Amino acid sequence: MKHAVLAVAAILLAASAVTANAGPAPEPKEVHAQGCVQAGVEAGCLMVKDMRGGRLYNLLIKGPRPAIGDGIEFAGKPYNGLTACMQGVALEVASWARKDSLKCNLGEPARK
Repeated sequence: MKHAVLAVAAILLAASAVTANAGPAPEPKEVHAQGCVQAGVEAGCLMVKDMRGGRLYNLLIKGPRPAIGDGIEFAGKPYNGLTACMQGVALEVASWARKDSLKCNLGEPARK
């Protein structure tokens, strides 16, 4: 019995040492994309489907926001939390700019 308790204690001690040396989680990778701004299914949500990769992003923008139908390019990091938008990959936008060369269809809602 004593040997079993010592073995379990040794395993737990070794596991905690490995976890302690793991270090902080890596920073999320920055996303660079472009596409047309669409309204989300929830009020106030801005969605953009990346024109290159096809991924749908839920843009979290502080400050001035692009208009629905604008073509934009943007950069940001994935948001690690819940949003009310219920669709797309939530992205904290660090910067965005209008891109008039993108031809956007205004009448089409964002798709999952």
